Amino acid sequence: MNTTNRLARISFTAGPAALLCGWLLMGPVSGEAVPSPWWVAANAAWLAGFLMLGVMTVALRGMARPVTGGRRVVVDTATGIALLGLAANLAQCAIAVYAAFAATGADGMRTLLDQVRGYPGVEVSLYTAGPQLLYPALVALAVMLAVLGRVTVVSVAVTAAGVVVLMAGMAQAGQDSALAGVGIALMWLGMLLLGRGTSSSPRNPGLGLPGSVVNPR
Repeated sequence: MNTTNRLARISFTAGPAALLCGWLLMGPVSGEAVPSPWWVAANAAWLAGFLMLGVMTVALRGMARPVTGGRRVVVDTATGIALLGLAANLAQCAIAVYAAFAATGADGMRTLLDQVRGYPGVEVSLYTAGPQLLYPALVALAVMLAVLGRVTVVSVAVTAAGVVVLMAGMAQAGQDSALAGVGIALMWLGMLLLGRGTSSSPRNPGLGLPGSVVNPR
C-alpha cells in the first residue's frame, strides 16, 4: 500500500478522532476566545481533523467510481460542496490560531476576531453558512454511495445521526456543548463504517477500500 492509499484509509478514523480531540481540548476554556494553550491546541487539532476529512472526502469520491449520468452529477456536486465547507472550517481554525498569537490578552483577541468577521462576506462564508456546508454534503455523498452499493445503509444512518446531533448541539450551546461531543463521536463511528464499505463492493488491493481513488473515470 503506497503512502497516498494509506493516508486515505487512515483518514476515516483520524479525521473525526482529531475533531473529538479538539472538542475535548476546548473544554477547559468553555469555548471562549482566549489566548491560551487550550484554545491553540483545540484549533490545531481541528485543523488536522478537517485536513483529514478532506482526504476522506476525496476517498469517498473515489469509492463511487465507476459512476455516470445523474448519479455522477450528484456525487461530484456533493464532493465539491463538502470541500468548500472544509475550506471554510480550515480558514476559521487558522484565523483562531493566528489571533491567539497576534493579540494581547483576551480582549485584544476578541477585538481582532471581530475585525476579521467584520470584513464583507467573511461572517457568512467562514463563520455561519460556509462551515455548515460540510456536514449535509458529506451525508449526501454517503447516501449516494449507499445507493451505488458501495457502503452500508447502517454506516450512512450512523453518520447522518452524528451530523444531526452535532448540529443540534452547536445550535443549542455552541461547539463546546456536550451534545456536540456526542455528535462527533457518532460521526466517528459512522465514518469508520463508511471506510469499510460493503462485503460485495469492488475493492482496490492498493487502497484497501471499496472502489478506487486513483481510477481516472
